[in-house]
Amino acid sequence: MKQVLIAFLMLCNICLCVGQSKEDILTNIKDQMEIIDGYIEFETFYLDPEEFLDKMADHGAELEGYYEHERLKKIHRKVSTRNANLITEFYFWNDQLIYVNYKQRPYLYATNESGQKVLDYSRSFTKYESKHFFNNGERVDKETIGSPLDDVSPETDFVEYANKMKGLLDNKFYNKDTYSSLQGKWLYVQNTQDYIIFEGTIRFNFYDGKFANRLKTRIEEGVLVCFFPMDDRMYRYKIKSLDENVLTLIDEFSNEEFMYAKVE
Repeated sequence: MKQVLIAFLMLCNICLCVGQSKEDILTNIKDQMEIIDGYIEFETFYLDPEEFLDKMADHGAELEGYYEHERLKKIHRKVSTRNANLITEFYFWNDQLIYVNYKQRPYLYATNESGQKVLDYSRSFTKYESKHFFNNGERVDKETIGSPLDDVSPETDFVEYANKMKGLLDNKFYNKDTYSSLQGKWLYVQNTQDYIIFEGTIRFNFYDGKFANRLKTRIEEGVLVCFFPMDDRMYRYKIKSLDENVLTLIDEFSNEEFMYAKVE
């Protein structure tokens, strides 16, 4: 029966029309979520904390995107603050956000060797949960369970954030071969004291052997775009060549060529 339902929904592509009732829309969303949760061969991509956070979390953070049939289906994000894990799941259907599950999970207490009560960061419980259902970018329903933490305001602006994270993940997914080839350390051949290191979608610049700055990157049709997270400065380099030994970039503004050699 489930296979028949999946085939029917995929064939019809489930268009959520304006004339549908709220109940029909919610039923469609839940059917789509069931299909997504039924996938067993996701291709998983992740963002490092530096790639999706402006400020580092107290006890770490992670964000994973799950792809099936070359499309993002789900994002799982976990941010571990001083007092709680904040866990959010985003579901997508035909590249549109359809559902968000948001949880605040404060840590449980444990007794240490000195008999003191301390937070156990490996264990937590759900104190607050909110479920949000979306159609064409608009929230059509919301359910909440429990009460939020006093020092953590529940998130509400999910659509813009989800689309931003989707853009970051899609860029990494669809350019995975290029990003994979870029990873590691590259020496500037005209001055080997200058070099760059790529880790994920982050570029670290070193001049005279010393760290200079870090930039976020994205790839747009063969162009490496490098930018600072907190301001408007942006640099664009055409990727002239890239293999396991040599990277050649051309500055689109000055037309200057930069050649780098891979360091094992």
